[in-house]
Amino acid sequence: MEGSGDRSRYEVKVEGGKGAVIGDYATVVQVFNDAPRSLASQIRTEEFTTLIAERTRRFVGREYVFAAIDEALVDPDYRSGYVVLRGEPGIGKTAIMSRFVQDRACVHHFNIAPLGIRSPQAFLANVCAQLIVRYGLDHDSVPLDALQDGGFLARLLREAAEEPANHPIVVAVDALDEAEHVALPAGANHLFLPPSLPTGVWFVVSTREETRTRLYADPVIDVYVRDDDPRNLADVKDYVGAYIETNRERMESRIDEWGVDEATFADVLTDKSAGNFMYLVHVLRDIARGALTAATVDDLDKLPEGLRRYYAGHWQDMRGVDPERFERYGQPVVCLLATAREPVSLEQLLEWTRRHWEQQGWDPAGLDAMAVKDVLGEWREFLNADGASGRRRYRVYHASFQDFLADEVGLVTYHATIGESALAKIPGF
Repeated sequence: MEGSGDRSRYEVKVEGGKGAVIGDYATVVQVFNDAPRSLASQIRTEEFTTLIAERTRRFVGREYVFAAIDEALVDPDYRSGYVVLRGEPGIGKTAIMSRFVQDRACVHHFNIAPLGIRSPQAFLANVCAQLIVRYGLDHDSVPLDALQDGGFLARLLREAAEEPANHPIVVAVDALDEAEHVALPAGANHLFLPPSLPTGVWFVVSTREETRTRLYADPVIDVYVRDDDPRNLADVKDYVGAYIETNRERMESRIDEWGVDEATFADVLTDKSAGNFMYLVHVLRDIARGALTAATVDDLDKLPEGLRRYYAGHWQDMRGVDPERFERYGQPVVCLLATAREPVSLEQLLEWTRRHWEQQGWDPAGLDAMAVKDVLGEWREFLNADGASGRRRYRVYHASFQDFLADEVGLVTYHATIGESALAKIPGF
């Protein structure tokens, strides 16, 4: 779908010889890339463009969410503030934020825990550099001391807002709940977000529904995406229909095997998903590739209900194929990836797996490197592989899978493995 609202409201003018630039995402990204090196190097264009393309590839619906955001941005009772999009893991918050950024071409930042992009410093460098370039502010770089608190960010927002033609200035921040907060001073907001904003400045932020995020600000306007909202369920059903249409050659035969029509299939998947899009991502892909068929699940009503049960069922199925191999390779490889705070190369993964074997009292000389690589292929749908072949780095696709592993399997052992592996590299330790 196209984003709601008047696109002309989001036109911007970039100074410094760039001329007028319409608020088109690809154009603005190019402006960021063409910025002076001191600024372009601070902007996370490459990582975020890949994420946005991935999360909007099968995007459908969400008109009601965008309408609620737009309503807040033009509410005459507020001159500035925070719009907070709240929802449970897998409900589609990052996809919504990705489409919002894509349609509005606004200044943006995505906290991505598996990539290690979650610190206040990463946020401040990226957003401050974007603001300078986007609004032609009189700064050549983001000074190092600007990354220690939110003072410089507040200054840039004030400078950009002094020009009424820039209004509204919208900054999108995804996954505030994934931002680092352990070392924050008492009373500081996550990412050092300003407690108050100049007239015409809005932050559109996403976070988990029940997570307590440190956002002491006024005003804060909440927009909820709930799994049982009829509008969300309608979007879920549309997603199923769009997936069938895109993959008709494979999906038609799968559905026929269950002896139901497409409408019934969409109704059952909508019900089983409990309104969770990440559930559909996995289950529909399993059906299309033949991992879930009438031969393995003889009745659609026997499909797992909800994302957690899907993860638990898949985990047990993989364990059941070869329990010993799963214990020695499958579980440690997947759990180490879920524990890592940044994408991991195959070489690093091999090193950690050997360390894990030593901790378990297994002979690391017997470790089969190809078996570790095979695990990456077997769990491909749960992983992202960044980089070209031979230089790939792997990470867990979605935080909800990390949550499942932390709760149901436990990751403390794997934290220790990674920590001990790092300490072993320190001379004399």
